[in-house]
Amino acid sequence: MLNTKISSIVLKHMKKKLINSTITEEDVAEVLKQIRIALLDADVSLIVVKTFIKNIRTKTVGQVIEKGQDPEKFLLGIVKEELTSILGKQQSPIVTDSKPVKIIMVGLQGSGKTTTAAKLANFFKTKQAFKPMLVGLDIYRPGAIDQLKQLASEINVDFYDHGTQNPRETAVEALEKAKENKNDFIIFDTAGRLQTDETLIKELVDLKKIVKPTDTLLVVDAMSGQDMINVATEFNDKLNLSGIIITKLDSDAKAGVALSLASLLNVPIKMSGIGEKIGSLDLFYPERMADRILGLGDIMTLAEKAADVIDENRSKKTIMRMLSGKMDLEDLLWQVQQVNKMGSLDSIVKMMPGTQKISKDQVELAEEKIRIWKILMSSMTLKERRNPALIRKSISRRTRITNGSGRKPDELNKMLNEFEKSKKKMDEISSALRKGKNPMNLLKNMG
Repeated sequence: MLNTKISSIVLKHMKKKLINSTITEEDVAEVLKQIRIALLDADVSLIVVKTFIKNIRTKTVGQVIEKGQDPEKFLLGIVKEELTSILGKQQSPIVTDSKPVKIIMVGLQGSGKTTTAAKLANFFKTKQAFKPMLVGLDIYRPGAIDQLKQLASEINVDFYDHGTQNPRETAVEALEKAKENKNDFIIFDTAGRLQTDETLIKELVDLKKIVKPTDTLLVVDAMSGQDMINVATEFNDKLNLSGIIITKLDSDAKAGVALSLASLLNVPIKMSGIGEKIGSLDLFYPERMADRILGLGDIMTLAEKAADVIDENRSKKTIMRMLSGKMDLEDLLWQVQQVNKMGSLDSIVKMMPGTQKISKDQVELAEEKIRIWKILMSSMTLKERRNPALIRKSISRRTRITNGSGRKPDELNKMLNEFEKSKKKMDEISSALRKGKNPMNLLKNMG
């Protein structure tokens, strides 16, 4: 994704105290130059970059910095404001005012359109209690309709197709079937191509006339290159797009092109996919994304993700066990499972403020450690997880666990040692709390 160079650029080049209280062109010249390089390196459209830099220059040069005001924070505020503007200013929801909701999904092959259709159905089924129907209209890609049918079965929503029949006729039948089934959220998964062509566009235009959708959504892969701008422009010119969904936003892709589209087309990014799991589709908030790009985190989205997957009562009990010094490996296994439900560790770290200094290698090492620990703990009995001392005392138990998990004895020993160190530290924090002392000094020393 777009990296977090921008905040470090501002902090680095605005370190010096301003000679005068008014910001000059000279004060921001190097900052703007480096931001421009960073954005172009991230594949952001040149047109968008030029507008972005121009707007920052206009809003900063000549501004008076009051006594005590931090020029770095002032400039970061302007940068965030302009980033948010590029990304769409405010969250733009899927239109659900009129029933049934009818959505046409369009995009190129490989963009993740079919999977995203299922994710969208699952999102509105679980979050807003709609009764979705998925409609398979991609009669050209082998297996596309079967894939959508399987996904519909996985999330337990209605599905309709009519083989290789003309998609326009199938769409009419699907609308009638949805009326019979009382489906109030219908998603049409249309055909994609390796590139736009006249046949594809005509078919989509005809479908739109028949379906009269409440939303026409373009699905864009975050890894798309600059050619996606021309493709998206053609889709928008012919179909009058109402929104964009970006997929694979948690990948190593720079995502600059995908994030440029909202500004270039004046079409809002409505949702984003940040993983392969069926639940990994979220509403897109421009301000939150701007914070993530700047390395300021995204605590709101992180909190929402946690609320979606974590049992609040169980979480409270686990915290109380930790603070009372009773935490064991069963609690740890539960915590690991909850983290996995929220997505990759990399995507979670990016949402936490102040973590831009954590390298990708460090995250990968942590993910590998969590993976190994989960395998080891899953090979233990409940009794062993509740009383880890049993494992320490028994060679046969340790042998059974390592043989059953396919892991090495030293990996088990390291896990037990690290768990015991963490548990000891939690015991010290618990003791400090009981004595009315501030435990923050202990927390700072936790490694």
